[in-house]
Amino acid sequence: MIQIAIIGLGEIGTSLGLALKYQKDEIYRVGMDVHKYATDNASEKGAVDRVSRNLLDAVKEADIVFLAIPAHEVEDTLELIGHELKKDAAVLDTCPTKSAAINWAKKSMTQPDHFLAIYPSINPAYLSEPSNEFHSAHEDLFQSGTLYLAPSADTEPAVVKLASDLGTLIGAHSAFIDPAELDGLLAAAYDLPLLLSNALMSTLLNQNSWEDCRKLAVKEFVQETDFCAFPYTGKEFTEILSENRENTLRILNDFIVNLKTYRDAIQNRDRAALSSLYEKAEKGREKWLKDYEEGAWRKEKDQKLNVPTAGEMMGQMFLGGLGRKKKE
Repeated sequence: MIQIAIIGLGEIGTSLGLALKYQKDEIYRVGMDVHKYATDNASEKGAVDRVSRNLLDAVKEADIVFLAIPAHEVEDTLELIGHELKKDAAVLDTCPTKSAAINWAKKSMTQPDHFLAIYPSINPAYLSEPSNEFHSAHEDLFQSGTLYLAPSADTEPAVVKLASDLGTLIGAHSAFIDPAELDGLLAAAYDLPLLLSNALMSTLLNQNSWEDCRKLAVKEFVQETDFCAFPYTGKEFTEILSENRENTLRILNDFIVNLKTYRDAIQNRDRAALSSLYEKAEKGREKWLKDYEEGAWRKEKDQKLNVPTAGEMMGQMFLGGLGRKKKE
């Protein structure tokens, strides 16, 4: 029996537990979250076999520790559990600050080579669904998505194999990427929307007209400022932008340059330019969504996943990789 500790029972953590619920004969799921309503929800949905309100209790017997917690909590969490883990336990972390997380693991873990930075790209069916804590958790959230694996030069190969096999088990395709490169991609796809949402809200709050503007219930404004709302926090906002500073500044500068193009077109009453800018963005977004749904970059439709049983997979993971180290 393989034991996995899922730390953080929001959308990602709860979805992982749900995706593994059919493997109960081979995988024992322990869930932990600081919020009781999150552990209650995970238990009620069948996403975990046991809940724990104590971090050390949750991880002490775990073969795999899956961290699905906010970025600003990762460093402290690794410091607490780093010397308390079972020998050869693997730690998989999903936070959007990869290089920083790897450095925290090197500083805090007895076996930092058993830490792997990962990032799940989700099922295209749920792309338009707003993330809302555990309310947007689904057992097929990772189905047909991509699990990005970002090992450092020191990462134990068996841990990488374990994560890839776990991805297959939950229906995801695995892709290998350098941590610094993944940080750059996340700066564009994650950090910039987070920053712009906050900046938009700040801009309107500073307007003299805000007292009147606030009376307008405009859906577009609410949607565009969603990143200012729970479950995001000021601490997470600060951690993400600070730890991925260079990449965030680079993409922010590119955005400012592009925004100036829009400003100039408006200022010059250049309707043709504005129309062209809109159409280019609209068609680009439409193509991106189509490509994502079809898995165009990996020709997903032409591939058939050969998925072993959970017992076979977990046996290969531990008896063929990490487990061999224990016997030696």
